[in-house]
Amino acid sequence: MKDLIGRAREMTFKENRILFPVCTANFTDEEWKQIYVDSKAYSECLGVTMKTWEEGEMLLLEKKHKGSQSVTDTANELRVDMPGGSLTLTQLTALLDTLPLEVTFVDTENINRYFNQPFSEKSFKRPLAALGREVFSCHPPKIEPMVRAIIADLRAGKRDNVSVWMEKNQHATLVTYHAVRDSHGQYVGTMETVQDMEEAKKHFAKK
Repeated sequence: MKDLIGRAREMTFKENRILFPVCTANFTDEEWKQIYVDSKAYSECLGVTMKTWEEGEMLLLEKKHKGSQSVTDTANELRVDMPGGSLTLTQLTALLDTLPLEVTFVDTENINRYFNQPFSEKSFKRPLAALGREVFSCHPPKIEPMVRAIIADLRAGKRDNVSVWMEKNQHATLVTYHAVRDSHGQYVGTMETVQDMEEAKKHFAKK
């Protein structure tokens, strides 16, 4: 317990003296607004209540308005033709968001290009501010070497997928990295899926 308290104090000191001053000096107003919007997905911690920021709320309303427009304006909507069928952009988005998985797509340059938005609570938060940024920046330093090695193997064709089992929020969780290849077998990116396996664990425990 003594070591835990010491680490907590150390992190608090670093945040107050290093992290927050650096962020204040370098982040733009637009970046702060996006951080405000993304923080809505996180629950309150240690009794700290999030205050309302009017400018951030305006950006949130803009995003909701754009989302509602994409759902209702289907007359001239883009249709995506695929070998297995054809879907409108609205249908494709809703289908991906309905999957019982959290899906992330990283392109050949290791840049985050897509997160689906499941209707259920996410095991891993995916702030939209991370889109367009290198995937490695989203992982803790101790995990980064493992992620780099996995993506390197997928890119080189050494492996097609890598599964990692873990406990997340007291739930059995399966994280899988998949090599995404085109019809010619060329690597076009990496897909990460996160699946809550707690119900499956309970089901098979009854056998």
